[in-house]
Amino acid sequence: MTAPVLAGSRTTRTVVAGALLVFAAPLMALLVAGGQSGIALGLLLAIPGLVFLYRNPFIALPIWLLVTPLVTETSGAGLLRKVFWVFHRGLPLLAVLAVLVAALSGKRRLPRLGWAELAIAGYVVISLVSIAYTSGTALTTFYLFFDRVLAPVSIYLLVRLLEPTEEQLKKLVTPLAIFIAIQTFIGMASWVAPGMLPDHWLERLGTRTIGSLGHPNVFGVSMLTAALVMIHALHTDSERPRQRRWLFGVAIVMVFMTFSRASWVAGAVVVLGLWAVYRRFMTRFLIVGTIAISLLVAVGTIGGQMQFARDRLLAEESALSRLPVVYASVRMFGAKPLTGWGYGNFDKFDRSFQGQVGDIVFPEKDHASHNLYLTILAEQGLPGLVLFLGPAIWWFVRYRRGRANLESDGFANRKLLALLWLALVAHLVVNNFSNMRVEFGLGMWWLTLGLVGSLEARTKKTVEVQIRDGGRLQGLMTRHRLRLARPEETSWQGR
Repeated sequence: MTAPVLAGSRTTRTVVAGALLVFAAPLMALLVAGGQSGIALGLLLAIPGLVFLYRNPFIALPIWLLVTPLVTETSGAGLLRKVFWVFHRGLPLLAVLAVLVAALSGKRRLPRLGWAELAIAGYVVISLVSIAYTSGTALTTFYLFFDRVLAPVSIYLLVRLLEPTEEQLKKLVTPLAIFIAIQTFIGMASWVAPGMLPDHWLERLGTRTIGSLGHPNVFGVSMLTAALVMIHALHTDSERPRQRRWLFGVAIVMVFMTFSRASWVAGAVVVLGLWAVYRRFMTRFLIVGTIAISLLVAVGTIGGQMQFARDRLLAEESALSRLPVVYASVRMFGAKPLTGWGYGNFDKFDRSFQGQVGDIVFPEKDHASHNLYLTILAEQGLPGLVLFLGPAIWWFVRYRRGRANLESDGFANRKLLALLWLALVAHLVVNNFSNMRVEFGLGMWWLTLGLVGSLEARTKKTVEVQIRDGGRLQGLMTRHRLRLARPEETSWQGR
C-alpha cells in the first residue's frame, strides 16, 4: 500500500515542478529583457530558499543577525534597500509562516502560547486601529509600523514557536561574534579612515560611534547583548575561548566609544551584573582593563578621547534641552490618557504642548523625543504602553519559576537566562534616553525577549516510560532532554 502513495507523491512533485518551469521561463526572459535581472535572480532563488526555510526555519535568525545590520541604514531605494526588505521585512515573517504550515501539516508541534503573546496581539491591533483613524499618511505609517513592530515581533514569535534546543542556541554565538568584529571595524574606521565607508554610515562623524546601525545607543546596546553571549559561551563551551575573551573586551571598549551617556549607564549596569554572575572573570577583567587604560592615558595615546568623554559626561545643555519634550509627553498623555494622539503622531503635536520647565530651560526649538516609553504613552495612551511592555512584564514575573526549571550546567542554563535579562535591562536604560527608531535595535529587543520566553517556558513534567519487560519508570524529566534508558542501564530490573 505504500508504493502507490510514494509514486503518486513523486508524480505530483514532478508535475508541479514542470508547471513551474513552463510558467517561470517566459517570466524570467521578460524580466531580463526589461532590465530587471536582479528581480529575475531573486525569483529564481526564492523557491529553493523557501523549501530550505521550511525545512530549517531556525536558520532565519543567524541570517538576520548577519545581514540586517549592514542594510539597516541605506541611502535611497537602491539594491541595498531591497536587500533590507528581503531580510528584515520578509525573512522573519516567512519563517513564522513556514513553522505554521509545518504545524498544520502535522510535521511540527507548536508550544502553548500565553499572556505575553496575547499582549503582543493586542498591541498590534490597537496600533493598526490608531494608524487607520489618526494618521494622515496611513500607508507610509503602516510601512514604518511593519518595519519597527511587525517584523521584530515576527522574530520573537519565531523563537517562541521553535523553542530552540541547546545546540540551536549555540549556533547564534558565531553570528554574534561576526557582528562584533564587523561593527568594530566599521566603528573604528569611522574615526581613522572615514573615506572608506559609505556616507550613510557617517551621520555622527567625529562625535559618536554608530557602526552601520545609525544611532550610538542602538550600536551600544547591540554590542552589549553580543558581549553577554560571548562571555557566557566562554564559560560554557571550551571552543575558541581566547577569541571570545577578546571579542568581549572589544565590545565593551566600543560601548565606551559611542560617547553616549545612555550607553555608558547601560554598560555600567551590564558590567555590575556580570560581576555578580561571573565574579572571578570580571574581577580579573576590571583589574587588567584599569591598568591598560591608565597606561594608555599616561603615554597620551587616548588623551583626546578621554577629554572628549569627560566633556560629554559633564555637558548639561544637551540633557536640559530635552526637558521640554519630556514635559510635552506628560501633557499629551494627560490630555488623552486612553487613546493617545495616534501612532507616529508625536512630532506632529508635541510642539504645542511644550512649555518652560521651571527656571531651568525654555523650549527655543522643537527637539525630537528621547524616551521611547514616554513617546508610546503620548501616542497610544496607557493601554499602548502596558501592551507594549506586557510581554517583558509577564516573563519577569515568571523569572523565578523559569529559572528553577533550568539546569545549572550546559549552555542553556540559569546563567544564560540571567544574562539575557541583563541585555533587556540595558535596552530599558537606553530607551529611557532615546526613542528607539532603528529597526535592528527593535529586532534585538524582541529576539532577546523571545529567547528569555523560550527558556522560561521550559517546564518539567512527570512522564511514564514503558520498559520492555512491562515495568514502569515514573519521574521528573525535562521535556527537551527525555531519553529512554537501555535495558542494561536499569540494574534494578528483576529485583
